[in-house]
Amino acid sequence: MSQSSAPACWRGLLVAALAVGCGANEYAPPPPPTVTTMHPQIRDVTNYVEYTGTTRAVETVEVLARVKGFLLEMYFKAGENVAKGDPLFLIDPEPFEITLEAANAELSSSQAELELAKIEFDRTRQMFKRGATSELDLIRKRANRDKATAAVAAAQADTHSAELDLDYAHVTAPIAGRVGRHLVDMGNLVGVEEATRLTDMLQYSPLYVYFHISERDLLALQDQRAAERIELGQTYDERPAASLEVGRANEAGYPHVGQIDFTALEIDPDTGTFEVRGILPNEGEFDQIIFPGTFVRVRVPIGVRKGALLIPENALGADQSGRYALVVNSKDVVEHRRLELGARLGDLRVITAGLRREDRVIVNGLQRARPGAKVNPEEAQPTPPSGASTARTTQGSE
Repeated sequence: MSQSSAPACWRGLLVAALAVGCGANEYAPPPPPTVTTMHPQIRDVTNYVEYTGTTRAVETVEVLARVKGFLLEMYFKAGENVAKGDPLFLIDPEPFEITLEAANAELSSSQAELELAKIEFDRTRQMFKRGATSELDLIRKRANRDKATAAVAAAQADTHSAELDLDYAHVTAPIAGRVGRHLVDMGNLVGVEEATRLTDMLQYSPLYVYFHISERDLLALQDQRAAERIELGQTYDERPAASLEVGRANEAGYPHVGQIDFTALEIDPDTGTFEVRGILPNEGEFDQIIFPGTFVRVRVPIGVRKGALLIPENALGADQSGRYALVVNSKDVVEHRRLELGARLGDLRVITAGLRREDRVIVNGLQRARPGAKVNPEEAQPTPPSGASTARTTQGSE
């Protein structure tokens, strides 16, 4: 080998070695990230409108002393439930018993005088027919009879009044419900100048719920109710009562179900709202019922969305433009999809626009997915919503 050819050979070997070394360090892109996807669930969902309401007792009564006298007895414990007609208080009945006895005696006397007046009138009338007495005498006897009849009626009224006073001395519960504390101590004189308030009573079952709806919601309810009535072939009077559901602040969902039984006559022009009243059974033990004056959550159904699309809440994202989801297309590339949201159903959310039933929505691995990038999708099994099998949810959007 000549000296001139040796350097050329070494140069060739060096170039080959460099070429082999460069090929070993070439960049290999990582595989697409794995994400979990699912198709939207399809359900019939009942839409609701939500309000804040207040509860009121169906019946509230102030128990008053209707007669004058000394308060002798109390027959209840403050806060207990009593039935209608149960005894509550006793006002000294002795004066009223004496008055009743006198009235009965006067009534007996009047009835006796009436019997005598009738006999005298009948005898005088017979004598007048035979010409044995004058017409003036007959007129006097008739007047005596009529006067005695009126006296009996007055005596009967006095007796009835005395019976009422004696009855009022025994103060009883005017309604069935819970009785409050006594407001007058025993031994005090009550009913001196006016009816003395002795205690208060409330009826807990049933219970009223008052709330106000907007004019827009009123129109939606009217349309929904009219459509249901027409579909069922019913007249306005035949339509069933609209339902409502109620939940307290510390309760999950709306466990108390009732019916709407009253609406206002007109929309309030100052607030643009319409007053609605519902009625609840409110049955149960004392620690289970809803108390009057409680603020409650109220929702009213306004129709059913047929074939609604639902996706899990954890598949939703949010930015300055609103809510969105990441969708994998047919080429396994991630797309950013802007959505319009509807009702919530447990852990699922109704999608009203922006999604198709055949779309694959990313529900797990969102942090690894990037719009425009390819992913390795794995199909997830749909999970049923928490709660009842019937899809019932609340109208609204975020």
